[in-house]
Amino acid sequence: MKEDRLALLESYKADDIQYFLAQRRSDIIPVDMQDYILQLDSMSRLFHYHKHNYSRAVECLRKEWPQLTIAQARCIYRDALEYFYQDDGISARAWDLKYADAYDDLARLAIKSDKLATAKAALDKAHELRTRQREQEAHQWQPPIYLVNINVRPEDLGYQSQKLMDIAKRAEDAQYKELILGLETTEAEKKRLLADANIPDADIIYGEEPADEQ
Repeated sequence: MKEDRLALLESYKADDIQYFLAQRRSDIIPVDMQDYILQLDSMSRLFHYHKHNYSRAVECLRKEWPQLTIAQARCIYRDALEYFYQDDGISARAWDLKYADAYDDLARLAIKSDKLATAKAALDKAHELRTRQREQEAHQWQPPIYLVNINVRPEDLGYQSQKLMDIAKRAEDAQYKELILGLETTEAEKKRLLADANIPDADIIYGEEPADEQ
């Protein structure tokens, strides 16, 4: 089996394939591809009866097409599964859809047997399988990737290097400055307290001296 047959098949127009299946002849599709399409069509029918039994479906296909080897029949099975459920390489999505169909069949049998609870459970499972892939496609998200290199310094990234002690000292000075400036005393006394606390750049806004108490 040629690995590119599925891709070639998907390049054909649906009308051309339908015409060939109805008339069993085509001036567009090559002869080897005509057999391939008919084999896929046979497998699509076999799915209805043996969709859960891989070996049985392959065996039945070889009865219809005796010229096929077991390996070739297995390739037809995989290609048919892929073609009718549309995804790459018999993916998890294709298998989910396959089993969703099976749950639908089970639900119909349960309804006929008046087992409505079983039917509902089967339908719920079919719905879950059919929507799971869609939800994954709609919520695909990748976390950001951080590359850590111990040889890269903050300065290399445009940041100014700062020591933790300097940062802590500035925060402490800011707290002392706020505390001192909030005291009910003269501006001169505030300036002296700031100088004693060794707080640099202590700008004092001079205002009126508080009135002396009489």
